[in-house]
Amino acid sequence: MQDPQNSITDDEIDLRELFLTLWAHKLFIVCACAAGIILGGYYALNADKEFTSSAIFKLDDQSGGSPLGGELGALAAIAGFGGGSSAAALPTDQVMGRIFIQELDGKLNFQEDPYFNTYNPLSVDPIWKSLIKRAIGWQKSISDPQEIIWQSIIEQYSQSVVIDTTPDGSLKIVVTHEKPQRAAEIANAVMEEIISITKIKKNTVQDEQLSYLSSTLAKALSDLEASQSNLKEFALDNSALPLESFAASSLQLDALREQLSRTSELHEAVSALAVMLKNQTTDEDNYQTLRQEFPIVDQVEFRRVLGQNEIISSWSWPEAGSVDAVTETLLERKSRLQSQILAAQIDAERSGLALETYAKLEREAKIAEATYTVLIEQVKAQSMSAGYRPDRTEIFEYASVPIGPSAPKRSLILALGAVLGLFIGASLSLLLAVRRGVYYSKNALKAGAQAQFTASAKTLLSLRNKSLSDVSSLLKRKPRAVLRDLAVEIHKSGSNIVIMTSSRSKLSGIATARSLASYMQSKSLKIALIDFSSNAKKQNIDDERLSVGSFFVDEHSDHVSVLKPHGELEAMELLSQKGFGENIQSLTAKFDLVFLCADNGDAISLLRAAEEQNSFHITIARTKNTKSATLAEMRLRLPIQGLLHD
Repeated sequence: MQDPQNSITDDEIDLRELFLTLWAHKLFIVCACAAGIILGGYYALNADKEFTSSAIFKLDDQSGGSPLGGELGALAAIAGFGGGSSAAALPTDQVMGRIFIQELDGKLNFQEDPYFNTYNPLSVDPIWKSLIKRAIGWQKSISDPQEIIWQSIIEQYSQSVVIDTTPDGSLKIVVTHEKPQRAAEIANAVMEEIISITKIKKNTVQDEQLSYLSSTLAKALSDLEASQSNLKEFALDNSALPLESFAASSLQLDALREQLSRTSELHEAVSALAVMLKNQTTDEDNYQTLRQEFPIVDQVEFRRVLGQNEIISSWSWPEAGSVDAVTETLLERKSRLQSQILAAQIDAERSGLALETYAKLEREAKIAEATYTVLIEQVKAQSMSAGYRPDRTEIFEYASVPIGPSAPKRSLILALGAVLGLFIGASLSLLLAVRRGVYYSKNALKAGAQAQFTASAKTLLSLRNKSLSDVSSLLKRKPRAVLRDLAVEIHKSGSNIVIMTSSRSKLSGIATARSLASYMQSKSLKIALIDFSSNAKKQNIDDERLSVGSFFVDEHSDHVSVLKPHGELEAMELLSQKGFGENIQSLTAKFDLVFLCADNGDAISLLRAAEEQNSFHITIARTKNTKSATLAEMRLRLPIQGLLHD
């Protein structure tokens, strides 16, 4: 377990311990909270008041007249023309810009308004402020008074004037000023100026649109005439239509290619026949082979070329010389056809280019004609709309003089003051708790003591400042359970020395020992009590009193004796004597139990002197008073077996 001063900084915060810590300082926190409320109230009463007024309106949905439609819509968009919504039409940057503010100054005279113009040429910074500015290098770089004034006005304007858009697309001008009449005046002036600027822009855009359409129409007419002229000239330069010329060239080229293909087949078949004749392989099998490899052999054209009977079933092998002649003839035909095909290809390409050029010129002429037709309609429509310019601007609410101030918000300031005071009070309380280092809960106290037995000592408070006989009689009438449990723990330990300490508790060690000894005494159990606290009263030695070693019996009841030292030394002074341990051991020979008692700082001294004694240590501690450092030092000197807390 850990001490409370460390629990605050631990990764896991005990909320209950935290609450108890704050609750222990509740009066301080309440005072801090009250101070925050008082300071907040003072500020709320003395702060400069501000008033807010607003105007609501809606601009014309179409800022530039009738929008251009059809093919011209895209052209107009590129040129920068077109309609828009009220919010989109608002020139926000312009409204918040310097030029707009300077135009408003002619109506509202911002330079004479101290709320906007905060420049005072006679004002001089205090010496301390000048020194700080000089130290950090913060010096004004602008020496022109007029520029300083306008920068002050613009800055205050941007803070005081807010332009917002409502869900339905309307515009809201919100103005804050120290004077209510002035706030309403500025809001209405800003609204009127925006409406005026929008109207001028709308009319200008309409005029620009009409001018744009007129110039575009003239250019479209020129383009139409040029495209039609180019088409006519091209048609005149080409005697035949490009499409017909291209078709004839294509048919001729196809026919030549077909002839070439046929001639190539004949040439290959005749060449193979020539080889057979040369090799003299003119039997039936070779003939069949020739027919299979060259199907054209069975065609009439092949027989006609060789001068053979055109009847397919009738075949005779021709002369080798005639076959060679036919081969050369077919080769010449192939060469001639290839030349013709090349010339036809060139002619077809030329016809294709002419056709492409003609199609391009025809397409340009159609586009120019369509554009010209659309522009004529648009110019007519725009001319009609330019003569009729309705104003669809709607003013829903003029700015009125506010009844009450919008700032400062007193209730909010008081609430913030209370919260701030609460926070400061709680923070200081936690710091104070850390500094005091005490336990604020019983759980933390138990954890700090690490005792085997813990119990409440509240039932023993009534036994304080009682004599032994009175304590004994009170216990007989009303026993205390905590004493019974302590007695059991002492008997279980087997120790005959009980050290009873107290740290900032309502119960002293000797008072608790009196109660416990009175409860435990019996005919067979003799108990001695010695108070080693520095505040223990010193008494003169009476010769008639019983002497027990270095002590004498100051008080005796039944089998319980309260001992005090002989001589001039007090009980605390005996702790530093060389024979202290022997004196205590001599008492254990005469008494069954010896209680050694001390309080607060004296308890540490007692524990230090009795470290080597076989003892049972009981301490009495109190929440909010017992320091964790004290308890830790006690535990370091002698483990705490029993803890009583009040």
